[in-house]
Amino acid sequence: MLPLTGYKILDLSLRLPGSLCTQILADLGADVVKVEDPGGGDPFRQTPPLAGSAGSFFQITNRNKRGLALDLKIQRGREVFLRLAEKADILFENFRAGALDGMGLGYEQIRKVNPQIIYCSLTGFGPGGPYRDRPAHDLDFMALSGLLHILKRDGQLPPVPESQIAGAGGGISAALGILAAVVRRERTGEGGRVDAAVFDGLVPFLGLVMAQRMTGEGDNGESLVGGAYACYNVYETGDGKYLTLGCLEEKFWKAFCRAVGRDDLAPDQFAPEPRRSALLDEVRALIRQRNQREWMELFESHGVCFAPVNSPEEALQDRHAIHTGLWFRGKHPRDGEVPQQGLPVRLSGVRPGWRSHPPALGEHTREILAEIGFDGAEIDDLTTLGIIRCG
Repeated sequence: MLPLTGYKILDLSLRLPGSLCTQILADLGADVVKVEDPGGGDPFRQTPPLAGSAGSFFQITNRNKRGLALDLKIQRGREVFLRLAEKADILFENFRAGALDGMGLGYEQIRKVNPQIIYCSLTGFGPGGPYRDRPAHDLDFMALSGLLHILKRDGQLPPVPESQIAGAGGGISAALGILAAVVRRERTGEGGRVDAAVFDGLVPFLGLVMAQRMTGEGDNGESLVGGAYACYNVYETGDGKYLTLGCLEEKFWKAFCRAVGRDDLAPDQFAPEPRRSALLDEVRALIRQRNQREWMELFESHGVCFAPVNSPEEALQDRHAIHTGLWFRGKHPRDGEVPQQGLPVRLSGVRPGWRSHPPALGEHTREILAEIGFDGAEIDDLTTLGIIRCG
């Protein structure tokens, strides 16, 4: 049995951070009811590229959920939602700070009908502070946090990372907070509010950088893991491809030196300038003497810390990623095979994954409302009024 089996979650998530959070909880066994506006639902449904009838972004972050289409802008729709909340264990939302309070669906209002509920809000910057109401997307969060600055290279603009680092960090942080609240409720019987912020979720990605800055070392190009040393760097190979060396520990650096027949370089691993830069240039020239495949075979046989710089297409075909199921395709009843990401943990040796397809808009509306006592006539009436949509 999965650890969250039996827990019911009302999921008001939109786009990446919230949908990732609730998919993690769904993978762990929770009954996640994705509540969407009948007029169109999660914007990711229409965001290209499509994978069948829905956007690939939607397909990859909404498996193992049930779909309920309910208009919360209408009073009767909010009344339906409150009935759902009475039976829920967890409510998750990622609207702007305070948006649901004005609709009568904030934490204080919800806990009146369900004192034990765990209510999680994932916002951009949290419930308070000078940026509380500031709109932002992934790139903005990374810029404010300092992350874009450390990714910048001399003479170039800061990059626009294709990876959604802030959104993923925020979603995972929210899931962590919810799980902590579940444990607390199991011990004390108390529900409570969980506040997570996408901006805050970047903190673990910056810990080593900020540790250096907070001890007084500025941005002087001497970061141990920032490209200043030969033992931890990216190199171009003779065939125009790239590989990394991650030989921070002495044993791995010595293994590299043995592999390339240059034991004399071992004492210079952390040499100061000018030897540091000279060593870096020397290793660059050395790595250009063979192609990527040749270096990979040599380094693997010598126990060197290294990796090829894979394109996303190459990463999908990586033998280890395939073996462990990090990326796969789920068989959707309408859309064929749709792209999926694996849950990044295993439980008793098993990686929880695909149990049910991402729902169509309102696909389970009828069955979900029937579970809390609505009869067929009431459901038909709500459908006619446009308050719900049945898929």
